[in-house]
Amino acid sequence: ISVIIIGFLVLALFSGSMASASIPERMSGNYIGTFIGDDYGSLRLTVSPDGLITGIAHSNVSLEDLTVNGTCNYDGTCEFMTEEKPMRFFGSIDFMNRFIGKWESTEGSKRGSFTAMISRE
Repeated sequence: ISVIIIGFLVLALFSGSMASASIPERMSGNYIGTFIGDDYGSLRLTVSPDGLITGIAHSNVSLEDLTVNGTCNYDGTCEFMTEEKPMRFFGSIDFMNRFIGKWESTEGSKRGSFTAMISRE
């Protein structure tokens, strides 16, 4: 019985640590970049150690700052969306901390690509 209890505790501990997994340390930080396509502008993003993405996308078409929120997974795949304008960004952070991907309007009429690099200031 004690073996079963110990096994259960180890499994519970392991499962709990997987549920609150963070991203690799090298991927967290501030990213600066651009997006191009049917809309274009600049990106200033922060990826937190727990994988949350926050920041601003500045549209040179509508001349406005758009608040972005999203998540990044342990494998580097990420997705974030703008709040004020329906734009979805999806891509990944590679081994050199390049954040590269595509974006599209949520209704699918506009699209493009984006790239950003980590800033180690």
